[in-house]
Amino acid sequence: MAMPQPGGIVNCQIPDVTTLYSSYLPFVKNGALYIRSAQPKALGEDVFVAVGLPDLDQRLPLNGKVVWVNYRNSALRPSGYAVQFGEDSGAAKIKSHIQQLLSSTAGSDKPTFTL
Repeated sequence: MAMPQPGGIVNCQIPDVTTLYSSYLPFVKNGALYIRSAQPKALGEDVFVAVGLPDLDQRLPLNGKVVWVNYRNSALRPSGYAVQFGEDSGAAKIKSHIQQLLSSTAGSDKPTFTL
């Protein structure tokens, strides 16, 4: 796992399963997580994220690339960007944990932060 540049760690705390459902992008290769932020990121930018999930006391490290950007805040879609998970074991661990947490929401038609 590559170390972030100074000041380059993005903190992302997802407080509950409803927010996680809205933030997870399962249709992106390896999965992706939408991060609400007013800080602009560029498509393709490498980022290091400390991810906090609803049932964990510690944050998990995630290296990834920005694959989705929303610069405008709206009622259903807050400003932010999505980070595609890499192919390392840390990303696989996060993806697996997210899928476990979201297993009860399979087939839901609720809107998300991206689609």
